[in-house]
Amino acid sequence: MKRFGVAVLSTLVLSSAFASLAGAQPGDIKVIINGVTQQYTQSPVVSQNTTLVPLRGVFESLGAKVDWDSKAKKVTASKNDDTLTLNVGSKLAYKNSNPVQLDAATQIQKGQVLVPLRFVSQSLGAKVNWDQTTRTVTISNQGSGSATDTNSLSSKPLAAPVTKVTYDTYYNDSLTYDDAVKLAIADSTSVKTGEVSIDQAGKILKETGKNIDFVPAEAGNEGQDKAYKGYAQTNLNYEATKKNLEMTKESIEYNVKDLYNKLLQKQNAVKLAALNIEDAERKLKVAQIKRDNQMSSDYEVTQATNQLTQNQAALDKAKKDLDSAYVSLNQVIGYKPEQRYELKDKPVYSEFKDNVETKVSQVLTSSTAIWLSEQKVDLAELSLKLYNFSTPGNTPYEAEQLNVEKAQYATEGTKRQLEEAVRTIYNNIKALESQYSQIQAGLVSARSAADMAKKQFDVGLATELQVYEANLKVTTAEQQAEDIVSSIDTLKVAFNKPWAMQGSAGASAQ
Repeated sequence: MKRFGVAVLSTLVLSSAFASLAGAQPGDIKVIINGVTQQYTQSPVVSQNTTLVPLRGVFESLGAKVDWDSKAKKVTASKNDDTLTLNVGSKLAYKNSNPVQLDAATQIQKGQVLVPLRFVSQSLGAKVNWDQTTRTVTISNQGSGSATDTNSLSSKPLAAPVTKVTYDTYYNDSLTYDDAVKLAIADSTSVKTGEVSIDQAGKILKETGKNIDFVPAEAGNEGQDKAYKGYAQTNLNYEATKKNLEMTKESIEYNVKDLYNKLLQKQNAVKLAALNIEDAERKLKVAQIKRDNQMSSDYEVTQATNQLTQNQAALDKAKKDLDSAYVSLNQVIGYKPEQRYELKDKPVYSEFKDNVETKVSQVLTSSTAIWLSEQKVDLAELSLKLYNFSTPGNTPYEAEQLNVEKAQYATEGTKRQLEEAVRTIYNNIKALESQYSQIQAGLVSARSAADMAKKQFDVGLATELQVYEANLKVTTAEQQAEDIVSSIDTLKVAFNKPWAMQGSAGASAQ
């Protein structure tokens, strides 16, 4: 009985697929854009009560630039500040990274990508009209106004809660990483304090140096020795203040990089969560059909319903995490918590070829923290060299010797910490690169499977759900790869200046 039920379901699915193909009506649909009748190598069609038009011909006639990625089967169209992306075989498009659901999937006929007609109005703000009697599509982007047609044009934004977000989905601003760093430095109270401290230390140094006529080689006049030690300490404070300001800015650069890339990752998480909801909705519909045809029990419907609920909760969490990521970056760059913007810089993968031993050597010679420790050693040695045994109440000479040892140990400890940090960061980058390579290998198989599912669907041997799930696996892997690249990008900054990563927590709190 079970085998018979599966066979019946397969027959129903295949019959439905063939019926959909047979229902497409190519040929006699006329398209008029801004008063000009268009001629296309592939005419518009009506499939499943949805009018589909050739994307390139229509969009270019409306002033958009269209690019086609044959390998990824991806279309990118842009006009003014708007960027649209669509994947062939998918019912999900993106406008400025915001998802828009299409009731009919994009498809290719005679080498032309066909999209639902209403998407033209949604994406480019054109006025669209469909005359069923004359089978004529009229499109105009001259003058103001947007599409108001309600005749069987099926594409529409996803209904809540699938893509409902807590911020404006159309960004009023954009932000590059470099601009974010400039904003963060300009807004940092630590930087402002550091700049004032440099000015203050410079004035003190100038005043202290007025009475220094020579550099003593050994202990001599107690007053002159004390004055020179004071001057040496003041000079170190001045140089250290300048170095600390540089380190503060480097810590801010790292912190902004970290928050910027985490925000990119949270955006990916929201997109993927929305796709998972659509997947769960499709599976629920299949489960309901099977139950209604007495091919399964209520248990399968219950399981599918529970999965949909879990996915909706995951989307809600992803949105909250995204908002938190925006707030964290906004706090650092001086934006209002509610301000939203498009991130313009997305890291691109490149193999990490730096030599860890070379970098360890470079870090040990360029680190501000090590420089400061070494200066403290010099200062302790100066105090020892100018020690005056005849001065009553002086710290014991042996104690001054121990101060030198303590400063030397502190310097050695700083060097070890930075060396360990460089090696740890290097190993973490290499581990992430291995994960990236594994995902890329899996992507080859996933894309091949998606292509096969689409071909099978075209001839009625696969269902729409199977095509969607195959594409979902591709998208999931792609976004996992993007997240890894973002993490590597952050670690590369830390690898070059590991002290910046160690100081970023303090810098970001200012």
